[in-house]
Amino acid sequence: MTKSVIRHRLSIGRYNRWISAGIAGSIGIFVANLVSQVLFFQLGYELLFQSDQQSDKLIAVMTQMEPLPVMETDPAVYLTISLFIGALHGGIFAYIRDSLPENTIKSGLAYGGILWVLMALYFEFHAPFNMFGEPLPLLGLELFFWAIVVSVEGVLISTLYERFGNSRQFD
Repeated sequence: MTKSVIRHRLSIGRYNRWISAGIAGSIGIFVANLVSQVLFFQLGYELLFQSDQQSDKLIAVMTQMEPLPVMETDPAVYLTISLFIGALHGGIFAYIRDSLPENTIKSGLAYGGILWVLMALYFEFHAPFNMFGEPLPLLGLELFFWAIVVSVEGVLISTLYERFGNSRQFD
């Protein structure tokens, strides 16, 4: 085999790994969105959106004030953007994979922890707490829900990436 053929095969393998990572991320965030819908809008709905403890401003933003959230008014747009963000999450996972634990589940949980710190923690502080006056106990519940959501996403990304994106089938 010539050096150019070897380089070409390695290049194809590298691109396929990135594509696999993006697909894994999109699948991971899709399932994570389903989990978040169950946690926030079914299991936690009464406490988070119908409780006297909850901020009236947050309830109004989520259920009354126009424009309503895009996830309610145009789910296809929300889903499309979410899948793109998931693909980016998958790409970042692939980029830092060697820095995470070797075990697939542990690496997914570690990546979920990174997502929680960089995404959920800031979001909950900035929007529900800072902008909408959500009380700390409800914020704590939401952060707990987020820990589950991003753990699911991280484990799915790790599992799918290890199965399809990190194999030698593309080299």
